[in-house]
Amino acid sequence: MADSNQSGCLTVGEGVVLNGTFVVPDIASISGSIEGEITARELIVASSGVIKGKVTADIIDLRGEIHDTLTAKKSLFIRSTGKALGSVQYAEIEIEKGGDLQGALQKINGDSNSTPSSFV
Repeated sequence: MADSNQSGCLTVGEGVVLNGTFVVPDIASISGSIEGEITARELIVASSGVIKGKVTADIIDLRGEIHDTLTAKKSLFIRSTGKALGSVQYAEIEIEKGGDLQGALQKINGDSNSTPSSFV
């Protein structure tokens, strides 16, 4: 069974509640709840997933909810059931019909560490 585990990944199942700071080298898949801070290469928040706290990832695929601060260094996908509430930084964004985005928005350069891009 250990062979089926992906190295550097985190899976939080539906009904599971975690509190703390999490650094995930690869993919974090959240169907439960997290309160705290999570950093990952790729973050997938299922429709039942809720994160309250600071979120940082290269790619964020949001079907559930993120409350507080969200930074997508490359791409942010807000699906039809997704809700992003709070401060949102992104390099690229795509929002499906029905997706909910509320709060402060800031476009950043995708090739740097959250440096704001210049507005023309």
